[in-house]
Amino acid sequence: MWFFRLLGPFRLESDGTEIAVGTPQTRTVLALLVWHANEVVPLSRMIDELWGARPPSSAKVQLQGIISRLRRLLGRERITTTPTGYVLHATTAELDVELVRADLARARSLIADGEVALGASTLRAALGRWDGPVDPPLVESVACRLDELRMTVLEERIDAELLLGGDADLIGELTAVVAEHPLRERFRAQLMTALARRGRVSEALDVFHSFRRTMVAELGVEPSARLCSLHTRILRGEQDTRPAFPMPRKAHRPRQLPPALPDFVSRADLLTELSDVLTGAGTRPPLVVVSGTAGLGKTSFVVQLAHHVRERFPDGQLFASLRGDDTMAALRQFVRALGVPADLVPSAEDECSALLRDLLAGREVLLVVDNAGDAGQVRPFVPAEPGCAVLVTSRRSLTELEGARLVRLCLFDAAESAELLTRITGAPPGEALVARCGGLPLALRIAGALLLDRPHWTSDDLAARLSDERTRLDWLEAGDLDVRASFNASYRQLPAPHQTLFRRMGLLPAAPVPGWLAAALLDTGQDHAERVLEDLVSWHLVSAVDRGPTIRYGMHDLVRCFSVEQAETEQERDAVITRARAAIARVAAFSTAAR
Repeated sequence: MWFFRLLGPFRLESDGTEIAVGTPQTRTVLALLVWHANEVVPLSRMIDELWGARPPSSAKVQLQGIISRLRRLLGRERITTTPTGYVLHATTAELDVELVRADLARARSLIADGEVALGASTLRAALGRWDGPVDPPLVESVACRLDELRMTVLEERIDAELLLGGDADLIGELTAVVAEHPLRERFRAQLMTALARRGRVSEALDVFHSFRRTMVAELGVEPSARLCSLHTRILRGEQDTRPAFPMPRKAHRPRQLPPALPDFVSRADLLTELSDVLTGAGTRPPLVVVSGTAGLGKTSFVVQLAHHVRERFPDGQLFASLRGDDTMAALRQFVRALGVPADLVPSAEDECSALLRDLLAGREVLLVVDNAGDAGQVRPFVPAEPGCAVLVTSRRSLTELEGARLVRLCLFDAAESAELLTRITGAPPGEALVARCGGLPLALRIAGALLLDRPHWTSDDLAARLSDERTRLDWLEAGDLDVRASFNASYRQLPAPHQTLFRRMGLLPAAPVPGWLAAALLDTGQDHAERVLEDLVSWHLVSAVDRGPTIRYGMHDLVRCFSVEQAETEQERDAVITRARAAIARVAAFSTAAR
């Protein structure tokens, strides 16, 4: 098997044994044919390379003689004649330069797929194919292009190793390479990156300023915008300094939305309104927060809305549930979905958030963040540039979230409740069952599931079982749908004073509770009690139901059922009633005296 080596001293091998090519002119012609293997090399080009501007009158004859000698050496079929020149026929396996090109293409594909370590190893193998400096007798243009190919492979190998965190081991190598190639900007960027990551910021900045002086002095131009941007990031002290010339990655367009509900009902006007908000033009990405009490169908509504607008976000739709506190897991999920290999995802939340913003720049992606506990959990997901949009659900109102469109979902009315039950069961429900579910979509879905599971029941049979408030929540459970568990997830996130007031309010009669009565239940001042009440309103566990001269607060019937269950002891139940009666008596006495 023949093998043609251009990477280093030019050599021709047959089954591993070097074969003498002949005169320098013969070597030059063969090297030119090898470089352009399987392509026509014009006769005029060969003559120019051999003799320059003043070829001898016998140039054509001499060239034909060289080709004849090469044919005797390689076989007549190896080199064919065309009307304009000659073609050397060879396979990739016979050409070391083509093997390098194949290695480079494979490495780029591996890195684009997230296999950075394997890609770096492939690039190292490609560099290993060079066997020293390019042979001086080679055509100058070929030698220059071989050097450029080697520099490209070296640059991409170093970028891959920077992505793998190998900055400490690269500083010495890069310092030498920069000295050898002072005008090669990418090497400068890589050295700046490696130095900055090791905390050697002043040295990284010196590399930039030295390069700028060289560029201005020798070429009269400034460094590129990419290198200037890297310089700025280092000046700012950004910890996650990434290579200024990132390698190409495949476009990842994630489609993570859960399926929309087939029996979704109601809220058509709100869907239209918010669709316009999410798809409208602006100077910042739209941010919509949908809040409401547990079981209100916030996630179902947001998924429905996301499907309405998904065509407006062709670069992908991301979906993650924070489950109250797992912000970092969702950030990691998003950056991985956008093409970042798992081993390159930053471990710090602020770095991961910065990387997410970087990945979203210039793209049109919809981010759906489900079940956020507070505004601090949402901010890491908000892009810095328009084009994307963020859709959030939360059990809290998140009024402190800057620039957000706040939407509070309401309970279903009787007609909407009946429509949902009808779609689930295929039969209209009785009024009693609709009333027992209180317009809560989760309760309605459970009721529908129970009726499907027990076809011998009528809706009135189920309504009768739900009539007792003490056992109502026991019945409102079907598979992974559970009203009690849904309320409990909100209750467990409350601070201790808020839990205390919440459960004690449930022990009172259903009449709305004023602030002074809440103060008696907490044994605290009225101002503090009202702040706790308003926090419970923000959590959608309590609502302001009477806005007369004194604001009064009430609970949904199902929430009250849950609240009553949270009383810790019978003694607490008795103490609550005693405190309430005493507070009511004091207020009544004060009112009588005032008259």
